[in-house]
Amino acid sequence: MNNNKGFTLLELIVTMALVIAVVIITGTAFEKIIKNTSQIVSSEESNIEGVVGLEMLRHDLQQIGFGLPNAYDVAPRYAETASAPASLLNDGHGTSAAGGVPRAVVSLENVTDTAYTTGNTYNIISGTDYLAIKASTVGRSQASKKWTFMTYTSVTTNKVPNQWSSQADNFSASNSAIVVNRTYAADTGLVTNNLVYNTSTPLTYWTTNPTVPLTDDSFYPAAASQMYYLYGIDDGNLRMPFNRADYFVARPSSTSAIPATCALGTGILYKAVVNHADGTMTYFPLLDCVADMQLVFGWDVKNSGVIDESNAYNTDVSKISVTSTIGTTAAQIKTIMEDSESIRTKLKYVKLYIMVQEGRKKPDYTNTNNLINNTLAVVVGDVGPNPPSNAALTRGYSAANLTTLGWLNYRWKIYRIVVRPKNLSSK
Repeated sequence: MNNNKGFTLLELIVTMALVIAVVIITGTAFEKIIKNTSQIVSSEESNIEGVVGLEMLRHDLQQIGFGLPNAYDVAPRYAETASAPASLLNDGHGTSAAGGVPRAVVSLENVTDTAYTTGNTYNIISGTDYLAIKASTVGRSQASKKWTFMTYTSVTTNKVPNQWSSQADNFSASNSAIVVNRTYAADTGLVTNNLVYNTSTPLTYWTTNPTVPLTDDSFYPAAASQMYYLYGIDDGNLRMPFNRADYFVARPSSTSAIPATCALGTGILYKAVVNHADGTMTYFPLLDCVADMQLVFGWDVKNSGVIDESNAYNTDVSKISVTSTIGTTAAQIKTIMEDSESIRTKLKYVKLYIMVQEGRKKPDYTNTNNLINNTLAVVVGDVGPNPPSNAALTRGYSAANLTTLGWLNYRWKIYRIVVRPKNLSSK
């Protein structure tokens, strides 16, 4: 027994102290790893969601004006939607009155708390912009993804629209399409889509079942120099000779419709498609936890290659901001944005900025570490060396603004989309 040796109390205390120290250090490191991993995962979730939702928006922006009639021999009677504020952007005057030539893109500046009701109420986030795109391809039916052409023939049995080699690209019997006579003016460099009417059925500007010889000769080219184009719109009777998709940020009244992790006061970026059956709108959520959306338009006012920029449209000219080196006024921009032909020939690009929450709330994080120009924590728009460039066309949030809104402890990401429309004018 005298030769058996154990550990002294002092040795045990020292060993336990070392073990506890190692556990504390390891635990702290593990906690940091978990926190950083959670932040990275939240960030990547936001990025993936953003890529999927915003690609749909980018696609529609690139399709501005595709298949859109921009001239009439007889102005058609067509209606769009009765939902507010979407109805403010209508060019159709209803089925009992002739509508105007549709504007390919329309907008509203600084929309304030307007509500939609379609089984739920959608309150637009105050201060955000509103965008509507008109084109054949922005609908949700299979018909809207298809187009073809017809050339002149004197043989009745050959009067069938062109068939593509891939059957998936061809129209089906249920599809309805508009027919346009495309002409090119060498002096202006402009392509005109003149809407063709069915003369045997007055006021009908579409054809059904474009897979067989069409029922009315007016839908066929009358000369070898002509080529008519068919653009799929929807199935059955058409409400308007195009499709329309609206984009806006709104907070649904149903608390289950928006994630609980979204900051109070943020909303969802929606795409709303006008239905041909009754003019109602179907809403598709694209992106959660959106705080802001701002639009900037680039205009070649004098067709000189010099681009002026403006914000979205407002009926009050004093609320239209313009940055110009050639003296373009807000009144001139307002006139352009109200005229379909001016939009077609002068719009050169659209910039869209979306402010999105990135991850969950972080109590130990604030947006005051990297102030922009020592003033703003977040800028929705282009940022220049002295306050934001084109400051009138941006929306800035100071740390005080974020604190008031309850957004100071969130990370914010700005998505920037710039698109040059290819389907408005060939100039």
